[in-house]
Amino acid sequence: MSAARTPIRNPAGEDATGKGRVFKAELDRRRFVQAGAAAGLTLGFTPHVLARLNTAGTSSAADAAKSFAPAAYIRIDASGTTLIVHRSEMGQGARTSCAMLLAEELELPWEEIRIEQADGDPKYGNQNTDGSTTVRLNWQPLREAGAAARTMLVAAAAQGWDVAAGECRAEAGRVLHAGSGRSATYGELAAVAATLDVPEKPMLKDKKDHKILGTPRALVDVPDIVRGQAVYGIDVVRPGMLYASIERCPTIKGTLGSLDPEAALAVPGVKKVLPLEGAAQPFNLNAGVAVVAENTFAALKGRKALQIEWKTGEGLESSGAFRDKLQQLVDGDGKPFRSEGDFAAAKAAAARTLSASFHGPHLVHAPMEPLAATAVVTDEGCEIWAPCQDPMTARQRVAAALELDLAQVTVHVTLLGGGFGRKSKPDFILEAAKIAQQMKGTPIKLTWTREDEVRHGFYRAQNAQKLEATLDESGRLTGWRQHTAFPTILSTFMPGATDPSGFELGMGLTNLPYRIPSIQLESSGIASDVRIGWLRSVCNTFHAHAVNCFVDEIAEAAGKDPVQWRLEMLGEPRKLEFSDRDKPYGLDTGRLSAVIRRCAEVSRWGEKTLAEGVQRGFASHFSFLTYVAATLDASLDEEGKVKVHEVDLVVDCGTVVNPDTVRAQMEGAVVFALSMAFFGEITVENGAVQQSNFHDYPMLRIDQMPRVNVEILDSDAPPSGVGEPGVPPIAPALVNAIAKLTGKRVYDLPLTRAGLA
Repeated sequence: MSAARTPIRNPAGEDATGKGRVFKAELDRRRFVQAGAAAGLTLGFTPHVLARLNTAGTSSAADAAKSFAPAAYIRIDASGTTLIVHRSEMGQGARTSCAMLLAEELELPWEEIRIEQADGDPKYGNQNTDGSTTVRLNWQPLREAGAAARTMLVAAAAQGWDVAAGECRAEAGRVLHAGSGRSATYGELAAVAATLDVPEKPMLKDKKDHKILGTPRALVDVPDIVRGQAVYGIDVVRPGMLYASIERCPTIKGTLGSLDPEAALAVPGVKKVLPLEGAAQPFNLNAGVAVVAENTFAALKGRKALQIEWKTGEGLESSGAFRDKLQQLVDGDGKPFRSEGDFAAAKAAAARTLSASFHGPHLVHAPMEPLAATAVVTDEGCEIWAPCQDPMTARQRVAAALELDLAQVTVHVTLLGGGFGRKSKPDFILEAAKIAQQMKGTPIKLTWTREDEVRHGFYRAQNAQKLEATLDESGRLTGWRQHTAFPTILSTFMPGATDPSGFELGMGLTNLPYRIPSIQLESSGIASDVRIGWLRSVCNTFHAHAVNCFVDEIAEAAGKDPVQWRLEMLGEPRKLEFSDRDKPYGLDTGRLSAVIRRCAEVSRWGEKTLAEGVQRGFASHFSFLTYVAATLDASLDEEGKVKVHEVDLVVDCGTVVNPDTVRAQMEGAVVFALSMAFFGEITVENGAVQQSNFHDYPMLRIDQMPRVNVEILDSDAPPSGVGEPGVPPIAPALVNAIAKLTGKRVYDLPLTRAGLA
């Protein structure tokens, strides 16, 4: 296994002859592309469809090529087999999983497949690495591509040996003919295979015959990481490069009042001081002043010497007042998104009613690698190296801001030292490009500090929810009302957008799975003076939290075990589809019940004798087409602070490609979720973020990390998301444990607010 370390040594992903370029076409009912017979066999594909392009390179084929947008390429030649991966690698194993899918069907030894990282380009289709979709969207097309290539290589060998293809088989990177003992490598057969028709429906292997899929594999980038040869965005070096740091206005709509650059320019090594104008949606740039220098240290020192006055604006958002506005909204009536039965009647007839309001703060991503981007602008265009989750959007934004044609902008994707959604936003890339535009011909490397990253993020939205439940005399739940309010992520893209969108509400609110006679689900929108963005699990983090905590409260009021209550309310297995977005997958309550039951079994819920002073909480959730249940054991120390001892997670993510990655993502989700639950809070004063670094936005420390046990349920369902679904159940399981420890329920996060952390 070989992973291309960076796009630095070979930025275009091809050699001087252009090898590796793939022509495009859209010809048949199914899409597949093959090209370059002289160089070998090259295949490209888009999800769900395959098509063919003759290697003759006719003008008609060339014309057809203009409309074809393949999502990835496979190149087989004398030097070996290369997969060009179009999704970004941020430790979640995207490059490894894609390689496993291809190698399995291609009958290629795992150690022989090579990987190149794709640049941002429409021909690769959707390159936005978010939503836990990489494996799910590539499960079928990558296997079909491998199977098609295998079939063509076998056919090429049979043709050369003048035998029936059925007498030959592919094995370990070779085609073998048992009758004669002849064999040939894929590289030897590639040129002939490239002249053959692509099979319309290649035969895929049965799951029982898998040798690679379903087995644990280390990430393909680990050897380079261990040797210090892996290149992240912050590692990029270009000849003649200068370094930049930006002092930004603390508010997103503020402007530069005055600037005295003289002290900064007097710092040894400082070359330029460049004012940068802010920009509204979709660019989302704060006004700033860039200091360009011979090294990052000089740039930072020069930045500190700047004399700046900002016009920040007045009457902007402050967290306390914003919380009050959110509470006022959820106390009133919202926009209904799902109504079943008659909640008002259920409330009027109820023997008992319960009500609770939940609040969650803005949260920042805090990846361990701060933002960094390198850009150079010449007469030919702009070239960029960056750790980005969405290179095509970055390319589009840069082209628009610099008034270039899209073809003049190249975005090379490096490894990402964590992303969590933040690096899907290209503001940091656009800043580097705008500085480089003012210093034409000189590569500029922009590095954000941790303070920049915390204070100028795209935050998970501050939110409030009010939940009401009605019970009859027997304790049966008869009605559920939930009203959620938060600033929508659509405000990042469209000025004036305030109402939460359907897809945001579908993350743990409108897809409530329980059988309840009367359900009323509502939302309200509000404008925010900070940028709202995707953060790992997005709205699931606060919707799942409120639902799971309230479920426990209802179960307690009804005198029921919370696990048993969930199972009873889910009832017999059903497949729920609340919108067109749910098709054809839906929410399978049988699978959700299965993870709940299994989690109760492996943790010995209700059976295991816990240590003195230890209590256990439970939560479950469906997100990104994956089902997760969790139990969490916690206690209070002598100072009344919460200590988490152990977490049991059971996950059903469909067919598993790499179980090691699944476990790692679940374990990482525990760290991420506990960090947010214990400490995560971004506060705003007059539009400016108050936190700055890990001293006031802490992460979970190693001595606070609990033991984590992960069980993956066997499934024949298609693969579903893994990177995000482990996050939502953790905080509510923790809060449910705290309720048992203290006899009180926590409605506001983080736990530091209640003195519990």
